[in-house]
Amino acid sequence: MKRGIRLMALGIAIAVNGAAMIAVNASIVGGAERELASRHVERVVIVAKRQSLPANQTVASQNCPAPS
Repeated sequence: MKRGIRLMALGIAIAVNGAAMIAVNASIVGGAERELASRHVERVVIVAKRQSLPANQTVASQNCPAPS
């Protein structure tokens, strides 16, 4: 009797933990899909002549794929 109750409790605990893991996994996957779907590309454009830019912004404008 005692052994049967323990096995039943173990089975219930495994089932509850399995259901919780499935729910968490679905939540993570759903969140990741929403994040990827809502992601939009932003473009940064620096409008200035290279001579008037500080050194760090000059490097950024040189590495920018947009035509300068």
